[in-house]
Amino acid sequence: MKDPVSYFAKRYIAGEIREDAVRVAGELNEKGIVATIDNLGENVRDTIEAMNGLDEYMALLREINDACVDSTISLKLTHLGLDQSQPLVIKNVSALLKKVEKYKSFIRIDMESSAYTEATIESVIEIHKDHPDIGVAIQSYLLRSAADIERLIKEGVSVRLVKGAYKEPPDLAFADKAKVDESYSTLMKELLMRGNNPAFATHDETLIAEAKAFAKDNNIPKEAFEFQMLLGVRRKAQLQLAKEGYRIRVYVPYGKEWMAYIMRRFKERKENVWFFIKNIFDR
Repeated sequence: MKDPVSYFAKRYIAGEIREDAVRVAGELNEKGIVATIDNLGENVRDTIEAMNGLDEYMALLREINDACVDSTISLKLTHLGLDQSQPLVIKNVSALLKKVEKYKSFIRIDMESSAYTEATIESVIEIHKDHPDIGVAIQSYLLRSAADIERLIKEGVSVRLVKGAYKEPPDLAFADKAKVDESYSTLMKELLMRGNNPAFATHDETLIAEAKAFAKDNNIPKEAFEFQMLLGVRRKAQLQLAKEGYRIRVYVPYGKEWMAYIMRRFKERKENVWFFIKNIFDR
C-alpha cells in the first residue's frame, strides 16, 4: 500500500467530482444496491457559497437522471445556508425539490450536531408540507429523539435512523454504547410499525438481525423499509442483504473536501478512527 491516502479515499470516498459519484453509484446498482450521493460540505460562510452548493446539487441531479442511476441525494442544511438564515435554506431546498419531483427522486437531510437539531427538523417539516419527497436523519443517541420521531411520524416525514457520530454532552445524549443501541432498537421498532418508508443506517449485525426478525414477526414487507450503510464499510453484508431481497442503500460521498470530512469525523469521536481502520480489512 504505497499511497495510503489514495487507497483510503478510494474505498470510502467516490472521488472529487460528481461524475465519480455517479459512476460509483452505477457500479453499486449493478450489484443490486441503490445509492444516495452526498456532495461533501457544511457550514458555508456566506450566501454565495450556499448558492454554489445549490448549483452543484442541481447539476448532480441532472447527472444522476441522465445516467439512469438509481440514487437519491443527501445533504446537510448548513451546506445550503442554514447558518445564514432558515428562510434561505428552506428556499434553496424547496428549489432543489422541484427538480427532485421532476426526476422522481428523493432528498435525505443529514442531521448535524445538536445545535442544529431543532432548526433542521423545523425546516424539514415546513418544506415537507409542499414537497413530500424529503426525509431527515434522526440520531438514536440524543435523549430527545423519541419525541422527535413521534413528531415526524405524525407529519408523515420519512426518517433515517442513525446512532449519531458527534460528540455531545451527557445532558443531551447517551454516552454509554449499550444505551445508544437500546434506544436505536426501540426507535427502530416504532418506525417499522408506524413510520413512512423508514431507513435504518447501521452496520451493527445485531440491530440488522433484530430489524429483520421484527419485520417478519409483524408481517412488515421488505419493501416497506430499507437498510443503509457507508461506502466501503461491510461490503459483504451489503451484498448479502441485497441477495436476501432487502433494499440496501449505500451512502456515496464525493467532493474536494473529503480529507477535511474524514478528519472532522475522527476529531468528533475517537471511536470513529477505529471504525474506519478496521473496515479496511473487511472485504
